[in-house]
Amino acid sequence: MLNKTKVLILAGGKGKRFNPFSFVIPKPLMPINENPILMYLINSFKKYNFKEFLISTGHQSELIKAYLGTGNKLGVKIKYYYENKPLGTAGPIYFIKKEIKNNDYFYLINGDIFTKLNFSKMLNFAKKGKYDLVIGYIKKSYKNSYGIINIEKNEVKKIIEKPKNIFNISSGIYLIKKTNKLNLIPKNKFFTMPQLIQKYLSKNLKVGAYKITDYWASIESMENLLKVEKKINKKSK
Repeated sequence: MLNKTKVLILAGGKGKRFNPFSFVIPKPLMPINENPILMYLINSFKKYNFKEFLISTGHQSELIKAYLGTGNKLGVKIKYYYENKPLGTAGPIYFIKKEIKNNDYFYLINGDIFTKLNFSKMLNFAKKGKYDLVIGYIKKSYKNSYGIINIEKNEVKKIIEKPKNIFNISSGIYLIKKTNKLNLIPKNKFFTMPQLIQKYLSKNLKVGAYKITDYWASIESMENLLKVEKKINKKSK
């Protein structure tokens, strides 16, 4: 069954951490094996019958359009929006609001994400909880490189050798319900998802947190890309 929920992919960044490669290829088209990151992302949604995509482009937009076209060859529909200046992670929403029906949800996702997330389950979570906005989050543990010393009045009370800290981090995957609250997003100005979330919280809107336990990676550098490639190739053997 076709899912009418639309997907906004943010693909306008310059990918500076990929220099010098990103001088030639925009980050969302960086290849993992033979296919670019964007194609993996679109196919991941398509697996759960999400077939309507809105892509916000900026840097080297013509290459992204030339590669994906209308989405026909992938069996999906793609519409493009061009950022004439960087608009952040929430700014592009202003221009796609008219594409979404009132009270319908839409996905917003960074164009450098590789994940095995079941997108249908996350959507069901949002609908069941009647959330205004849902943040997909990942649990990450970080090991401190140093011993931590607790000091009181110049006396050492405790030392912890290289402790582990666990954080909940945003995955760059969001579900947002179209309501008049999207008017909080300014027109043609740099505006981020953390800013939007903060505004929602300040107005006591319902913001949900969906724990992602499936594989997830943010491909922010060549090192990240090679790790994902290695994982894919290992599983295919």
